[in-house]
Amino acid sequence: MLKTLSIIPLLFLVAACMGTGAPTPSSSMPAGRPSPAPAAYLEFCKRSPSECAVPYSTTFSRNVQQAHNHTKTLFVPTVEEGDYWQILETLSEGDCEDFALTLRAALRKRFPGYEAAFRIATAYTESNDYHAVLSVETSQGTLICDNRFPDCASWESFPYRWKLREVSGNRHWESLTEPMLALNTSTAQTESGD
Repeated sequence: MLKTLSIIPLLFLVAACMGTGAPTPSSSMPAGRPSPAPAAYLEFCKRSPSECAVPYSTTFSRNVQQAHNHTKTLFVPTVEEGDYWQILETLSEGDCEDFALTLRAALRKRFPGYEAAFRIATAYTESNDYHAVLSVETSQGTLICDNRFPDCASWESFPYRWKLREVSGNRHWESLTEPMLALNTSTAQTESGD
């Protein structure tokens, strides 16, 4: 359903694009405590219930990089006023959670039966901005796909303090604010060396 667009030059305009250097996950993110989901996510679920009610799934061990790259062709990074979560179907402006939701929808269509492996997670970035990404459970651990990075990589490699993660098929999320998650040592570096 998502059409390939020949807007590849726009991909290189993303100033926050970063590299992680750690393509293979080595462990799964620890489970957190139940926590209320973000209000804007609950509003999204009211509008798109099939995107939020998913069956149980085992771990996922397929490559998601192609879908990650395709989703970037639909995404023109912008800072939104307010907090409105949406799935992009054509080249559109959006922010981090729009990217994560769009990638999650594409992967769920591509890999039926593994829907519950694709979950939104939130964190604070290295500059203390609140940020949303897509977490992917694999047989080797948890991958993170992030609009700020060119590749999906192990959750441990990101310079983030993890906050919340979606619990598939549940209105409640889990809190990931345990000390071991809040103070993460990262192997990620920006392309400019920051």
